[in-house]
Amino acid sequence: MFDKKLETNGNTQTIKLIGDLDVYSEDDFKSFIDEQIDVNKDIVLDLSDLEYLDSTGLGMFMNIYKMLDANGKSIKIINAKENIKKLFKITDLTALFDME
Repeated sequence: MFDKKLETNGNTQTIKLIGDLDVYSEDDFKSFIDEQIDVNKDIVLDLSDLEYLDSTGLGMFMNIYKMLDANGKSIKIINAKENIKKLFKITDLTALFDME
């Protein structure tokens, strides 16, 4: 199961991801990115309810990063569980993503 919620507050969009972001939810999340993300706003990804993330999900995070970086905007990841933080460390993506 995968779900997402979007909240806009001023110049920031907060996206709360829920469940499993993997190859099975790729099309749903890709459509969401294309239709809902404003590349002229900073993004906060709240991963407090994200249980699982695979390489497909990481690739989609990279797509968001590239879109925002091209517009001088930032992406921040908050509330990631230890298994997801570990994936970012293993893939050396902690240098690109502001994580707290």
